[in-house]
Amino acid sequence: MVGVGVSHRLDELGFDMGSVSEAIVTTLNPDGTPNAAPMGVLRAEPETLEIRPFNTSATYRNLVGNPRACVNVTDDPALFLVAAFKREKLEGFKTASVDGDLRLEPSDASIFISVVDSRELSEIRSCFTCKVTGAEIHRPTPKVFSRGRAEAIEAVIHATRIQVFLGEGKAAAVEKLIKRFNECKDVVNRVSPPESVEARVIVELERLIDEWRDQA
Repeated sequence: MVGVGVSHRLDELGFDMGSVSEAIVTTLNPDGTPNAAPMGVLRAEPETLEIRPFNTSATYRNLVGNPRACVNVTDDPALFLVAAFKREKLEGFKTASVDGDLRLEPSDASIFISVVDSRELSEIRSCFTCKVTGAEIHRPTPKVFSRGRAEAIEAVIHATRIQVFLGEGKAAAVEKLIKRFNECKDVVNRVSPPESVEARVIVELERLIDEWRDQA
C-alpha cells in the first residue's frame, strides 16, 4: 500500500507521466553540506523519476557518490533564484535552509528519492533513474495559477544557462537566451506589480546578467 500512496502523491502534485516538471533538487556534498539546484524532473514510471544533470554540476557529482536526494516542489521564484545562484551576492533575498532529510524550507512538498540506475545521455549530460521512497505535502492549500511566478521561474532557468554560455564564449547562444529572458520579463512586468517577488527576481537576474557580461 505504501507504493500506491507514493504514486497517488505524485498524481496530486501534478507530476504527469512522461512530462518534465521544474523543481529544486537537493543532494549531499562530500563534506555533508547540502546542495540545492533547480532542475527538470521527468516522471518515467508511476513511482520513478529521472534527473538529467550536466556532468560538471554538483548534483551529478553528489548523486554519483550518494544515491539519496530530495525533489522539492515550489512555485516560489525566489526559492529558484537562491538555489540557482547561491554563490552570488543576492540583494534582498534570504538563503533557503535544508534539513537533515534534504527537505528544502519553505517548499510546498518534498519527494524523497534514491538512485537505482544511471546512464550517459551525451558527453556532457547523464540520466539518473530514481525510485521514489516517500512524499510529503507541506502546504496543501491550493493556489491560483500565476503567469508571473511561472515566467519568473523560467527566467531563472534561462539565466543559469546564460551564465554558463557566457563563460564558454558562446555569444549566439547567449543572445538567444537573452531574448527568451526578456520575453519572460515582459510577461512579469505586465501581470505582476513591481513589489511582487517575481518582479524583484527579474530585477535581480538583470543585475546578475549585467555583472556576468562585464566579467566575460
